[in-house]
Amino acid sequence: MTDGSGEQPQALSQVLEQLVVRLSGRKSSLAELLDLLGHQATASILLIFSIPAIVPTPGIPAGMIFGTALAILSLQLIAGADGFYLPRRLGRVELPDRLLKAMQVRLGPKLAWLEGWLHPRLSGLASKGLSRLHGLFVLLMSLLIALPIPFGNVLPGFAIFFIALGLAQRDGVAVLIGLGLGVAAIAFSAFIFFGGWWLLERLPI
Repeated sequence: MTDGSGEQPQALSQVLEQLVVRLSGRKSSLAELLDLLGHQATASILLIFSIPAIVPTPGIPAGMIFGTALAILSLQLIAGADGFYLPRRLGRVELPDRLLKAMQVRLGPKLAWLEGWLHPRLSGLASKGLSRLHGLFVLLMSLLIALPIPFGNVLPGFAIFFIALGLAQRDGVAVLIGLGLGVAAIAFSAFIFFGGWWLLERLPI
């Protein structure tokens, strides 16, 4: 996808690599991460903030932190805001160095490989005219990521990940894959919730 100047933007895999290089080895925060992405497209912000929901991070409540951040960012996308902002308290949350490294090592090469397969097709699904609808879907996925459901953040994380890829490459097929993963995430979360409720109802008192 090209920007308003007609120039080809950086590949998202390169954006991720540069972020890790700039933030590695020192304390950084969500606000700083967002500031570094401020000049990038919406797709870059959604993708980078979705990765911690996919990458296992023992000892870090990544689902709650990044799910909340994504929910706030998606509300701004729905509102048609010119830029993205995080509340000061959330923006001060520190990013562990091992999380950044895990993002690059585990998903960096796969992201570059995926980008090689993506190209403009069914571009209407990735158009700016649907940005508010994309924002609504990302909001729903963000809420699922933030919920304390075992393994419940992976599918919605991948849903946002593929939608972001589709928006960046104007690839409607990638957007459809993201939507399909989102539907699967909703079904999985509903199964866990109602299955747990069913079991609780049948426990002996």
